[in-house]
Amino acid sequence: MKIGVIKYRKYEERVTLNEHFIIDDLFNIIINDKDYVKFQIIDTNGNLLLSTHYDEAGATIEYLKVVKVKREEEILGTTYNAFNIPQFVYKTRVTWIVKGGSFKTKKEAQKYVDRTNTRAKGLIEKVIARKSSENNPNP
Repeated sequence: MKIGVIKYRKYEERVTLNEHFIIDDLFNIIINDKDYVKFQIIDTNGNLLLSTHYDEAGATIEYLKVVKVKREEEILGTTYNAFNIPQFVYKTRVTWIVKGGSFKTKKEAQKYVDRTNTRAKGLIEKVIARKSSENNPNP
């Protein structure tokens, strides 16, 4: 049986990886939780199989990359008119930042995030499925 370990700043949480494990909840924790540090998958012998921490990735340990979209707004210029409310009008440029790069439109950035997170989900599902095939030697 494989166990998922979610490490936070002050404690760690162990989760059994079976067919009832919800990967979307894990992604929600990875993306939105401020205290989250890393996620690892460990087998019954204590060997590390998968990690979200890049320094732990190696020949036998796979790296799991989960990303999200961030909005970055840059002010290019300001126009002042004393008779208008609001008095200042700003000209801005918006870029959408993802861990791998920047995009001009949110739609392009979201497509990249969806592809990357789908690959990560498939990698976790592959590890979970590998567990069930080890337990059942007869397919």
